[in-house]
Amino acid sequence: MKKWTALLMAALLLAALAACDKKTETPAETPASTEVPAETTTPAPAADALFTADTMPRIDGSTATIPLSEGLVQALLGYTPEQAADYVHHNKTHAAYENLIAGTADIIFVTPPSAEEEQMMADSGTEFEVTRVTLDAFVFLVNSQNPVQSVPLEQLRDVYRGKITNWSALGGDDLPIVAYQRQDNSGSQTLMYKLVVPQTEIMAAPDELKPATMEGLVDVVSDYDAGAGAIGYSVYYYASGMYVDKGSRLLAVDGVTPTADTIRDGTYPLVDGYYAVLRKDAAADSPARKLLTYLLSSEGQQVAQNMGYVPLP
Repeated sequence: MKKWTALLMAALLLAALAACDKKTETPAETPASTEVPAETTTPAPAADALFTADTMPRIDGSTATIPLSEGLVQALLGYTPEQAADYVHHNKTHAAYENLIAGTADIIFVTPPSAEEEQMMADSGTEFEVTRVTLDAFVFLVNSQNPVQSVPLEQLRDVYRGKITNWSALGGDDLPIVAYQRQDNSGSQTLMYKLVVPQTEIMAAPDELKPATMEGLVDVVSDYDAGAGAIGYSVYYYASGMYVDKGSRLLAVDGVTPTADTIRDGTYPLVDGYYAVLRKDAAADSPARKLLTYLLSSEGQQVAQNMGYVPLP
């Protein structure tokens, strides 16, 4: 009996040990790979090497380049979009040139200088450097009620020379053309003189046909009651993204609609861009020069593209 009891106790002990082993068993781990992964480098934020909030250059510029400045501030200082919007203050094109010349701005992002602004820079006794940093285009807007979709460039020139005065001559309704312009030294007016009709040839326009702001021009062209015969102009970035009104639309020129692709490949006929302007004697390690160098780099151009601009080729 003792023998059977001993055998029974041994059997129970073995069963308990087996059960215990089963509970604590874990799946075999997959052996770690011995392959060394290809080395990857995550670029450090440019701000680490270039700028802090205290060393960032003083930036000014046109209305249409506000998002460009905000994108640079986000990339270089690590600011949120809201912080960048609070940080960036542009005083519009002409005032930006004045501030650069006066020394209260270090670099400005603007449309090309007008004849008056070029003279201001020359009279200042300081040489300035003007460098294109993104592409953009000069565009025409018409009221959404207007059936005309495309106008040859030469006919647009004749509209603003005062030679064509009715939409019927452009394939539209028998309706007088109300041709809006912008104030002299505004960015879009400078582009009008540069790309379409020289200042010496453009027809005179009363003040009521010269809105003081870019949004004001979009508004008058879009007006349902008064804008059916209206035409005006702006820059592509602003009119297609920054301030859009469903009451107006962009006009194709020579059969080509302005888009990022037609601007990039040059098929749209009125391509220009935005420019960085700074003092020519700015040292290589000056904040303004370092910012320009960054913007022209592949990383800086990607920042511009991320903000909706057409990068340089």
